[in-house]
Amino acid sequence: MPLFRLFSLFCLFLTLTAGSAAAQVSGIPAQTPRVFHTGAEIFSPVTATGDQTTVPAALRVRMEGNWKIYWRTPGDAGLPPVLDWSGSQNLADTKMHWPVPYRFTIFDIDNIGYKHEAVFPLDLTLAEAGAPLSLQLKLDLLVCDDICVPETHHVTFDLPAGAAQPSPQAADYARAKSLLPTPAHDGARFDRIWLDYDSGNRSYLVAEMTVAEKPANNVDLFIEHPAAVVFGKPAAKHDAKTGTLVLRAPIHSSEPLAKIQADLASGEIMLTYADGAKGTEGALALSPRPADAPVMSSAATRDKLAAFDYKILLFALLGGLILNLMPCVLPVLSLKILSVVSHGGKDSRSVIFKNFMASAAGIIFSFWIIAGALALMKAAGQTIGWGIQFQHPGFLVFLTVVVLLFAANMWGLFEIPLPRFIARHATPKAADEPTLAGHFLTGAFATLLATPCTAPFLGTAIGFALARGTFEIFTIFTFLGIGLALPYILLAVSPRVFKYMPRPGAWMVRLRKVLALALVATAVWLVSILFTITATPALAKGWEKFDQPRIAVELAAGRTVFVDVTADWCLTCKANKRFVLERRDVQVALSADNVVRLQADWTQRDESIAAYLQSYGKYGIPFNIVYGPGAPEGIVLPELLTQDTVLDALAEAAGE
Repeated sequence: MPLFRLFSLFCLFLTLTAGSAAAQVSGIPAQTPRVFHTGAEIFSPVTATGDQTTVPAALRVRMEGNWKIYWRTPGDAGLPPVLDWSGSQNLADTKMHWPVPYRFTIFDIDNIGYKHEAVFPLDLTLAEAGAPLSLQLKLDLLVCDDICVPETHHVTFDLPAGAAQPSPQAADYARAKSLLPTPAHDGARFDRIWLDYDSGNRSYLVAEMTVAEKPANNVDLFIEHPAAVVFGKPAAKHDAKTGTLVLRAPIHSSEPLAKIQADLASGEIMLTYADGAKGTEGALALSPRPADAPVMSSAATRDKLAAFDYKILLFALLGGLILNLMPCVLPVLSLKILSVVSHGGKDSRSVIFKNFMASAAGIIFSFWIIAGALALMKAAGQTIGWGIQFQHPGFLVFLTVVVLLFAANMWGLFEIPLPRFIARHATPKAADEPTLAGHFLTGAFATLLATPCTAPFLGTAIGFALARGTFEIFTIFTFLGIGLALPYILLAVSPRVFKYMPRPGAWMVRLRKVLALALVATAVWLVSILFTITATPALAKGWEKFDQPRIAVELAAGRTVFVDVTADWCLTCKANKRFVLERRDVQVALSADNVVRLQADWTQRDESIAAYLQSYGKYGIPFNIVYGPGAPEGIVLPELLTQDTVLDALAEAAGE
C-alpha cells in the first residue's frame, strides 16, 4: 500500500505542478490591464511644511495575500525596493528608515523582507524651508509569492506651505516610528562578534549580546557587510542569570574560514537584532575568536537534514524518477525488464529482488561518485555543473565503448575480446544470466546515460545542491539516485508483475534487436558530440554569439533579448529546439526587429558561460531567459519549453 500511495502522491504532485506552471506562464492579453499585488502611498503626520528644513513623511506599501517585498539586504535572493524621486519639487534629500523585517524561507533559501504591510518613515530635506513640497516617486518592487514579479508604482504627494499641524495620519506615523529598530542601549547591546566553526568545518558568525529582558521564542539577527556574505537564521542561547544572549548564525558560503575572515575584516558589520516586533541595531568590528570558545560538534550535521525544506528533497526524488522516461535512460530499464521476461517470469522472488536491487545500488553508488567529484571540484575552485563531463573527449570515448558493448551484448556477439574486468562482470555466466556485479554495472551505466539529460524538478534540485556545501550535495544527489532507482526498487519488491507479462517468444528477439539499435544510435550521437567538441561550434541560423555585456546595451536601446544556453550533448536542449524554438509562431516572434537572439554554446568548456549560469543559481542546461523593457532582470523559463511559455515571456519582457 505505501508504494501505491507514493505513486499516487507523485501523480497528484505532477498534476498540481503542471497546472500551476500553466497558470504562471499563461500570460496576460495585451488589452487586459496588469493586476498588481501591491499598493503604495505617501502620507505625512503634518498638514503643511511649516518652517523646518526637514519634513516627516512615510511610504506605505500594502501586499495582498502572501505576497512579500524585500528588505534593504534581501538575503540569499531577491531585490530591495528602488526609489527614484526625480521630478519632485523643493526636495533636496531623502532618508528612508527601515522597520524590523522578518525572515521567510523557501527551499531552504533565506530571504528577508515584509508581508501584509510595511511603513517606511521618511526624512525629507527641503531645498527651501517653508515652501510647498511636491513629491514624484517611481517605486520599483520585486514582489514574491510562489513566483516573483516586478511591479512599478508612480506615487505623488503634495504638502502645502503653512503652519504644520498634526494630520489624521499622525497616529499611523507614530506607530511606524515605534517599529523601527532602536540604537543599541543598556536594555539590549552588542558586546562582541567573532567568526567560528564546527567540527564539520562549517563557518558561523557569533554575536554576544547583553539583554535586559528574556528574549522571545523566535529571535533573529540580520547581518550586513559590503562583502555581501549571506548569513542564515541564528541559533540562540540565553543565560537568564547573566543576561547574556549568544546568537550563532551560519554562513552560506563554501569559502574557507580564512577567506571569509579576510572579506569581513574591513570596516564594521551592521547588526539588527529582532525580538518579535522590537529591534535593536548597532555596528561592530570582528573580534578574535575567544581562546576558550569550544569547537561545536557537528550536531549541526545531525540537524541539517531536519532543517531541509522537504520540498527540495521531493524535487530531487521526482527529478530522478522522471529521468527514467528520458530517451537516454529508458532503454536500460527496458533491457532489465526484458531480461526477466526472457525467463518467463519464473525466476525466484529472491533472485529478482537481488538482481534489481543490485542495479538500484549501482545507480545510487554512481550518484555518490558524481557528488564526491563535484564537491572536490568545487572545493578546488573549479567550474561545476550537471553534465559537464560531456565536455571531455576521454569521457565520450569511454561511454561510447560501453554503449557499444551493451549493444553487442543485445545482439549476442562479443566477438571482440573484452578487458578482463569487464568480461568477468558484464558478460553472462550463461547466455542471459549476468552476475550481481553485472546488474550493479547496469545501474551505473543508467546513471552515466542520465547525466546529459535534464528533467522537470531536476534543475531546481541540482541548482540548490551545487550552490551549497558538501553535505547538501550528497543529500540531494542521494535523493536523485533513489528517484532514478525507484522503478528498479519497485520491481524488486513487487516481482509478481512479471507473471502478467507475455511469455517468451520470437517477439523478444526482435525487441532485443530494436533496443540494440537504440543503443547504437546513442553511440552514434556520442561520436557526433566528440567531433563537435573538438571543432568550433557553428551558431544556429538567426542566432548571434552570446556576449553578456551586450545584454545591457540592447536593453538600453529598448530591445528584447532572448538567451539560449545549449550544448550538443544536451538532449533536452535538442527537444526544446525541435519542438518549440523552431515552430513557426515562435520563429516569427524571435525574428521581430526588436528581438535579439543570443546563443551560448556550452558544448565545449567555457568559464564565462558557467559563471553566467551560476549567477542565476543554475548548474545545468538547458537555460533560457528573456530580458526586455518590461523585465530588465530577466524572465527565467522552465527547462522544458512550450510555445505559450516562450511567446508570453517575449510579450511580457517587451512590456506588452
